[in-house]
Formats: sequence, C-alpha cells, structure tokens
Amino acid sequence: MIRDFDLCPDVDMVLRALGADPVVVRRRQSSAVAIAEQAVAKGTGLLAPVVVSASLEVQEFRHERVRLVGGGHLSGPLVAEHLHAARSVVVAVCSIGPALEDAASECFSEDPAMSLALDAFGSAAVDLLGAAMCQRVDEQAEAEGLRTTVPLSPGLVGWPVANGQRQIFQLVDAASAGIRLTEGYMMVPKKSTSMVIGIGPDV
Repeated sequence: MIRDFDLCPDVDMVLRALGADPVVVRRRQSSAVAIAEQAVAKGTGLLAPVVVSASLEVQEFRHERVRLVGGGHLSGPLVAEHLHAARSVVVAVCSIGPALEDAASECFSEDPAMSLALDAFGSAAVDLLGAAMCQRVDEQAEAEGLRTTVPLSPGLVGWPVANGQRQIFQLVDAASAGIRLTEGYMMVPKKSTSMVIGIGPDV
C-alpha cells in the first residue's frame, strides 16, 4: 500500500474535466474559472491518495491467458495483445478516498455548480494518481534495464469491465485501502482506477 503521493490538480485540469477549453473559458471571463478555483481550494485538503499494488511474475502465456506465479491469471484479447511477452506485471488499484466524493454530494442541492466542479477536481486528481503510479513503475523498470507496456484498464476494448475488475481485485487486497467492487463491478469510492502494466525486455 502506497500513500506518499502529492497530487496538485490545477484550475485548468478542473476545467478540462468539466469538458471546457481553459483558454476559451478565460477569454470569455466565465464564472466557471472562479468556481474551479474554489473547487481546487476546497478539494485539495480532502484528497487521501492511496495505491494498493502487487508485482507478480508471469508463469506462462497460453490461449490469451497470462498465468501468474501464485495461481492468479489475467485473460482477454487486450491482455494477450500487450502482455504476451511480459516477464512480470504490476497490478494496481488507485483511489483518492471518499471524502471529496462525499463533499460533492453534500453540496449538490445548495450549490450544484460547486458540486460538479468538485467532482471534476476528483476526476483530475485520480488521473494524476494513475499517471504518478505509472511513472513509478516505468522508472523502476528502466533502472533494471526493462521496458513497460501501456497501462491496461478494465473497460478498454478487448477487456470487459466485469472480467478485468474481477481479475484485478482477485490479485490485490483493495479492501485493505477501503476500495471495493459493487455487484456491477464499479469501484467504490467512485474516484478510483485500476490497471495492469506489463514489464519485460521485449514488451
């Protein structure tokens, strides 16, 4: 379990997460900029980033299935495409915690604009957390003279959410960080992401 991430989503990231072009919004002197600034100020102290990860050796690859030492596996067309040459994989579940999500829900009835801005801030924060985790894996692999694949997440083409989430949550103890799956394979807290990265000399 890793907690030493320093996430600093800025106003432009919040605006992009809201689907807006920061340059256009600023040119129009929109009130959205001030709302985004307030969301950054309010949301930063509510972030509690955590990553639960496992580094697992690959035992064999066969029939679109990567068998891992210890008995677990990853399977599907996307897995086969990117992980067939991997010697090991890093499996990770990342979350910014429930506090920001709770704050956005609590203010929705009185200030829906702020609620949406906080939600966008959370989306930007979890994106930064996922990117920071990928960077750590990349740097460690590079130090060992190895390469990494792109991060693979359930829901991408070739890896359905149900299959991917089930496989990932069987490989890491996400519950120890307060992260769980619903019956529909959605993560709680909602501002969470899961991924697999392959490592090896030939990936």
